[in-house]
Amino acid sequence: MAQKSLVIFLLVAIIKVTSIAEAQSPLGLVHVNGTLYCTPNGSSGANGNTTPVFPNAVVQVTCAAYVVANSPSNAATTTTGEYRVVLIPRPDATVASIVSNCRIFVPTPLSNCNPVLPSSAGLVSNLRFVRTVSISFSRVTYIVAAGFTVQT
Repeated sequence: MAQKSLVIFLLVAIIKVTSIAEAQSPLGLVHVNGTLYCTPNGSSGANGNTTPVFPNAVVQVTCAAYVVANSPSNAATTTTGEYRVVLIPRPDATVASIVSNCRIFVPTPLSNCNPVLPSSAGLVSNLRFVRTVSISFSRVTYIVAAGFTVQT
């Protein structure tokens, strides 16, 4: 009797795991990541790695509800200016639908990292696909900011 219960339990577990896997997007989790610099356009500019970073800034990815389940998603930059926002795409979402229906915002005023920069402005950018990586039974899709511009 104990073996029969164990077999039934295992079959139910396998069916449940299979149904969850089928409901997931082929993109897996989507990581929007990068480094935010303390410049008018958030990029490293001509100074490369010597450009100061923008620590403790709020980064928000906003998408159409039919593309991503957890929109808007927020993160904060680290002391080294790095950020990663994780999105959970809808099962029928594609890379193209995410790139065209999501944007990344930095509502933290630029003056927080440099008083010379505008105090009433944040940054905004479209997104750009980098790659999708398979890791065991899952996938991770990497996306970055296409290029920040000042948003007033």
